[in-house]
Amino acid sequence: MSNEVELIKSRLDIVDVIGEYVRLKQAGANWKGLCPFHSEKTPSFMVHKEKQIWHCFGCGIGGDIFEFIQKIENVEFPEALEILARKAGVELSRQSRGMPANKRTRLFHLLAEAAVYYQEQLKTNSIARQYLAKRGVSEDIIKEFGLGYAPAEWDKLSNYLRNKGFILEELFNAGVSLKSDRGPGLYDRFRDRLMFPICDIQERVVGFGGRILDSVAREAKYINSPQGPIYNKSLILYNLNKAKDYIRSVGYALLVEGYMDVIGVWQAGIKNVVSTSGTSLTSEQVKLLKRYTNEIRLCFDADLAGETATGRGIDLALSAEMEVKIITLSQGKDPDEAVRFNLSSFKQDIERALPIGDYAFAAVMKKVDVKTREGKKQAAKLLLQAIAKLPDPVERDFYLKRLARELEVDEKSLRESLPVNKGIVITQLPAPLPSERPSREQMLAERFIVLLIKFGHQLWSLAKELEPAMLTSPLAELYRQALLQYTENQRFDFNELKNEFNNEPTFNRLIDVLCIRAEHEFSDFSLPEAEKELARVIHEIKLGYLKRQLKLLSEAITAAEQAGRTTELENLTLRYRELTQQIAQL
Repeated sequence: MSNEVELIKSRLDIVDVIGEYVRLKQAGANWKGLCPFHSEKTPSFMVHKEKQIWHCFGCGIGGDIFEFIQKIENVEFPEALEILARKAGVELSRQSRGMPANKRTRLFHLLAEAAVYYQEQLKTNSIARQYLAKRGVSEDIIKEFGLGYAPAEWDKLSNYLRNKGFILEELFNAGVSLKSDRGPGLYDRFRDRLMFPICDIQERVVGFGGRILDSVAREAKYINSPQGPIYNKSLILYNLNKAKDYIRSVGYALLVEGYMDVIGVWQAGIKNVVSTSGTSLTSEQVKLLKRYTNEIRLCFDADLAGETATGRGIDLALSAEMEVKIITLSQGKDPDEAVRFNLSSFKQDIERALPIGDYAFAAVMKKVDVKTREGKKQAAKLLLQAIAKLPDPVERDFYLKRLARELEVDEKSLRESLPVNKGIVITQLPAPLPSERPSREQMLAERFIVLLIKFGHQLWSLAKELEPAMLTSPLAELYRQALLQYTENQRFDFNELKNEFNNEPTFNRLIDVLCIRAEHEFSDFSLPEAEKELARVIHEIKLGYLKRQLKLLSEAITAAEQAGRTTELENLTLRYRELTQQIAQL
């Protein structure tokens, strides 16, 4: 398995892998972004392309691509291995696949089997195929989106999957089967429906959406997989797995309401399109989108008062400091119909999308007569609610002035009536707590080594004044080896020191993190600034070390006095006076 791990690492670039989750910008030899594991406004998350490692200087966690996938996807190593193997095009050995075959992995395999089964069923179902042909869906798009058909029989899929070796509990947990109310049996959740596989960002099927084909049926038009061990609909956006790169390149995400809207728009050549999966927009989905863009363009009606699920979605996006624009269709009742009626017109609608403030004014002024006293009151109420949700104070000020002009009322009275926006808090992952908070001595020792990595060749004469024993372990050993290396070769390289530790992982990781930190913290330091900082750090380390020694001597003097050891007491007292003088001279 170790060979497979190394092969995967050799084929994948950690910047590309992490870049699917975090928007990174190059900063010298490193790449920088906002940490996905804790809330921060100033980037402290660093990725080193050459070393193929990542580290966050805000919350202190880091690792390689496997550790990143484990944390970001909340999976164990075997599943992270499978995810990265697929990305790298590496075929895992049977031994690796089976270690250990955890429950989540089996559910992914089950849903992949179900998707293939539905796809095969679609090939021979004329009604489902006629429906797709009527909606203008091509054969290529059917294959690209993995569309399928769920047979009308009660337990056909369930029996198929059981014959593949999956047990009842797995069928229930995957959401494809339901327990019978009339006995110990089960039946298929989806029957006589057009099937839409729902994939996560890793291209794995995690659930399904099913559309009824019988136009007179009393059942719900769409049903979706239930929440389960691997499907959380609030964490998934339909088609994001295919659209993410297009969203990045275009600069915004086009958010529509349904599966067929996504498919129709995609087939028309507009690839930055996604939709929710039977839910209103959630804070988690907003966070997902923010990995790739700062702008969302909504192509469905929006309730600006925030009383509907759509309105809450807008509130969440604004709260996350994303730009929100609203698209009004000039033709068609939905995006799928609009692109089939007139693609050029639909593209113009997208380009004419209005910022949320402009859309609010247009919508309110269209339905309210602001020439009347009651109309002015109603317009002011609705628009002040919308303006209050805007996170940018400059933008709020702009729309308040506009409202005062259009209603012909005093701006001051509008400001006094502006609702206090308590906002909607975007759920954030808490910052991981380190197992033990580093001491001041440790932090100073780390800063000394980091300065040495960045400026040691120019400032070695100042640095070597410090004794290794004055540093905390294991930094003392790093410094000791650097001193030996310099004595022998008149040069030192912390990366070469890895050989001195026989590639021991703890030391190697520490060296890599400190090298990244050197670029992160001191890339803008001039040599005089570095010299001044190094002198300060050395002084603090020496002072701290001497004070600790003084405390130990004081304890030893007390013990010698109590034991009546006169000679030892005299020597300890002399040493205590010498240390006191050294501290005074610093």
